[in-house]
Amino acid sequence: MSQAPSGPAQRLEKALQSNAKSLRVQSIDSIERLTSGLSSQSYLVEAITADGPATWVMRVEPEFGVIPPYDITREYRLLEDVGRAGLPVPRMLHLGEDASVVGGRFLLMSFIEGEIYRSKDPRIEGDPDLCSSVQEQFVDMLARVHATEQQTLPIYASGPDAARAQVAVCRGRMKRTELIPSPVLRHALDLLEREAPEAQRIGLLHGDYRLPNLMWHEGRISAILDWELAFVGDPLSDLAFTQTVGMGPCSVEGPLADHYSRITGIEVHPKKIIYYKLLEMVKSTIIGLAGAHDLARGGTDLRLLSVATIALSGQAMFGALEGQLEAYLEAES
Repeated sequence: MSQAPSGPAQRLEKALQSNAKSLRVQSIDSIERLTSGLSSQSYLVEAITADGPATWVMRVEPEFGVIPPYDITREYRLLEDVGRAGLPVPRMLHLGEDASVVGGRFLLMSFIEGEIYRSKDPRIEGDPDLCSSVQEQFVDMLARVHATEQQTLPIYASGPDAARAQVAVCRGRMKRTELIPSPVLRHALDLLEREAPEAQRIGLLHGDYRLPNLMWHEGRISAILDWELAFVGDPLSDLAFTQTVGMGPCSVEGPLADHYSRITGIEVHPKKIIYYKLLEMVKSTIIGLAGAHDLARGGTDLRLLSVATIALSGQAMFGALEGQLEAYLEAES
């Protein structure tokens, strides 16, 4: 973590004293950049309030980012919704619409105590009992997310509508960030739009559900983080994400997929999983292209360089999945 300049801290202090009087801010002592994440920028804020010291987390819309367009207001309202519905998420404290305060629109939320497990975490790999507990809670919480009602995101009437909406988002992002034409990507998107499946159920999806986005405290999940990719769609899309981009000990397949089906009543259909795995690989590749695009525009965050490599490795991976899907469709015809 690196210490932020005093200017933003002073501006934040003044803004909260004027627009968030319930926080009773006396001073902002520090703003420290958190190094995790590839999207909205997160900061740890140390404050002195009339009630004593306070630690908060601030998320700021970035100037350069790999999943545009950013909408911190949408994220704030959604977290309010799911928090009221009982999901473990940080408590929303303030929404800052004035981008001049800290360099972008921002939200302020409570700090949650806990630890994070990585996708390949030696603590999990070396402890079968811990691994089993983490896997079961991971699936149980995902099922809770899919069953959660909210008012912020649009609800789609049918599975094909929701799946095609994801394809449309991918096309929009590619149009904004593509530096070199990619006929393979365009063909994959055409295929995904044509073969959009009917969902058994439509529900809230996290969009980035993986171990690094969960906080754990005393052996239980204490918070679900990073909701900016959330959308409404086929729950199998989140399952496919855990098998591709979020791959690790909690990939929801085999016995874990059977457990998910038992508690939700949703069949984990192999053909649909193949479809959504292809879609996830296309999405991750376009995110990689966005990283390269932002570097070319002058972005200096080294994380953009790391995510840009996805564009190089991802096309081979989703190309293999595309062939798998076409062969599957041909075998059924």
